[in-house]
Amino acid sequence: MILQNSKNFINKAGSLPALTDEERLLISRAAELSARCDYSAVASCFLSPREQRILFESGAAAGGFFYGGALGATRRKLVFLPGWIECDNSACDNAFSPEKELQLEELLSSYGCEDMMSEFYVPLHLKCSGYEKLSHRDWLGSLMALGIKRETVGDICFFEGKAYVFAEPKAAAYIENELKRAGRAKVSAEICSLPEDFRIELNYENVSTTVASPRIDGVVRALCNMSRDDAAQLVESGFVELNYFTETEVDAKISGGDIISVRGHGKYIVDSADEQTKKGRVRIAARKLV
Repeated sequence: MILQNSKNFINKAGSLPALTDEERLLISRAAELSARCDYSAVASCFLSPREQRILFESGAAAGGFFYGGALGATRRKLVFLPGWIECDNSACDNAFSPEKELQLEELLSSYGCEDMMSEFYVPLHLKCSGYEKLSHRDWLGSLMALGIKRETVGDICFFEGKAYVFAEPKAAAYIENELKRAGRAKVSAEICSLPEDFRIELNYENVSTTVASPRIDGVVRALCNMSRDDAAQLVESGFVELNYFTETEVDAKISGGDIISVRGHGKYIVDSADEQTKKGRVRIAARKLV
């Protein structure tokens, strides 16, 4: 039965663009996970946004939750709850949505199982002994220098000026024991409990512009403040991702909720792309991750 489900997922994923063999294997593993959750919760490794999108679009995430240790995480695991936890999927059947994350937390709380996720997620407080303020890149570099696998580590995030990272239990213990330096700074990591009001803080810059039509080349031109020819060349050269997949068609349509990543120019979340101005142009409201 597991193999049959895996093949169904893979066939359904055939419409997804440019899947690698590793990504198709990821779909198969998700099918196996969903078949193993009768009596206990199961979870994948930490997934990139692209991997989450693949599992969602392929149908392999049906009945599951994407969760990264706290609401709003970017790198998340695919979690399947045990059968004895009754979940109303009709209330929110989009496993990719933030509302589904909230539903997971509420479900666990209603069953008195708030600690169920502790076998999948361990938060660590990242500390720097000096006055130097370390960036996300600094902390990630120091963690990867330890030789741990990227899929065992989730988001590196900041809350009230303090840095935190989510990791699998074995990786968390290793990080706590071995993390000593980040660049030239002396650092340390401590397994911790998150503050009650913890939230993942992301910084955005609001961008508002207008385009003749919501084609991706025009939207990229407007968001990145470049010529249409340059924007079209970026798209055609494979330097633009739409919802984490490379988009090479310049006339691909953009709509609210889309995520556009432009190599060398940043990531943009499109909040709306359907309001028209009095002159018939389309107003684009977006947020750039900074």
